[in-house]
Amino acid sequence: MKKSKQLKSYEIHTNTMALLPYHNEEGKPMTEVWEEDQNLYVEKPPLKVLNESCIYLGSTYEGQREAVRQAMGFSSLAPIMISAQLGIFFFPVESPKNSSCIWLSQTHVQRIEAKESELSRVIFSNGSHILIPQSKYSLEIKLHRTAHYRFVISERVSERLIKY
Repeated sequence: MKKSKQLKSYEIHTNTMALLPYHNEEGKPMTEVWEEDQNLYVEKPPLKVLNESCIYLGSTYEGQREAVRQAMGFSSLAPIMISAQLGIFFFPVESPKNSSCIWLSQTHVQRIEAKESELSRVIFSNGSHILIPQSKYSLEIKLHRTAHYRFVISERVSERLIKY
């Protein structure tokens, strides 16, 4: 991977694999962004990066949560669509209200391996991996819910293309 850079802001794109929260030396919440070929550091927490990316592409984080609630019937641990056209869908591994919440790109998760009963290794499309203190089953449910939501959105777009 390339050398890391620190940025004031960041828009999620197709190469973005994960958003990891951390605190800098002063205790300020920040985001470590994993891309396919580099890691970046953003001077904002992951939820702010997500919201600003949604806004950049014409929506909001809260608007996306409401869209999931209406389409899927749930809003807890809701996947977030950054862009249907670009196929960018992220899901939280725990409650987004927790400052420790990691966000993963559904597209880039290649597989999930159980390390222990409550520890899993998530392997990304570029071969890199991260250990997450959750069961494989729990993470796979979140991944599959995101894939299902992506399918629902894709079907809705296809219906509109055919009708009009």
